[in-house]
Amino acid sequence: MNFQKLLKEAKKAQQKAAEVQEKLAQMTVTATAGGGMVEVTANGHGRIVAISIKPEAVDPEDVEALEDLILVAVQEAQNKASELAEKEMGGSLGDVGGMLGGLF
Repeated sequence: MNFQKLLKEAKKAQQKAAEVQEKLAQMTVTATAGGGMVEVTANGHGRIVAISIKPEAVDPEDVEALEDLILVAVQEAQNKASELAEKEMGGSLGDVGGMLGGLF
């Protein structure tokens, strides 16, 4: 492959990656813990955008249990967001992303 073609493909991949990044910012994933007592929503970048806690999850005598539920739900939401991002980036960039060494 010649250098000019490689540069053209790199620019195309960069534009596609920017489009995917915008798309991921609009997408959300949700994770729950404690049988749905804690629900966390993250966008496709893994940023937490919402947390919902059912009243029965709040026990003043056992704050640590609630903290654990929140932590588990946040970690799961971030894992789901990471998987979503990998899927979107891989599907959108296809061979070009791999050809460029996974830079995008």
